[in-house]
Amino acid sequence: MSRLVSRVSRKGKRGVARSAWEALLALPKVGDTLKFWKSDRWGRSAGHVLTTVHDLRDRGITVVSLTENFDLSSKEGRFMFAVLAAAAEYELELRAERQAEGIAAAKRREATGAMLPGKKKTGRPRVIGPAELATLRRLVDDGASVTEAARTLKIGRSTAYAALARR
Repeated sequence: MSRLVSRVSRKGKRGVARSAWEALLALPKVGDTLKFWKSDRWGRSAGHVLTTVHDLRDRGITVVSLTENFDLSSKEGRFMFAVLAAAAEYELELRAERQAEGIAAAKRREATGAMLPGKKKTGRPRVIGPAELATLRRLVDDGASVTEAARTLKIGRSTAYAALARR
């Protein structure tokens, strides 16, 4: 009998246990089919991904990709899966490397005062500038609730509360 197991989020950092993922892997029994959308959603390390698939196959569980056209019951299919898992790991590491380089370059520019045009600091820009903060304070002082003032300025309620707390 084949069962389609529900989708589980893969969020998390390297080395962090994914309890929902582990619970999913414990569900299928001998003769079941575990269907997945794409091979790059299995994990961050090619070695871990391949070990997981190997363990499932040893338990008598069929593993099927819904978007990639290869059969994990054949040696060719397992090879293609391994190649795609390795490519996904490479892409993840490359993205992390580029992000780290970008952050380091921005910090160097900030330290030397050579920021990009229109930028004064690194990080996410503030939603509320000095003019918006003054308007928010005026609205609240004139009797409007923080929620009403936030709606008027088209900002989030929690953002308005945080801005007012920074007085």
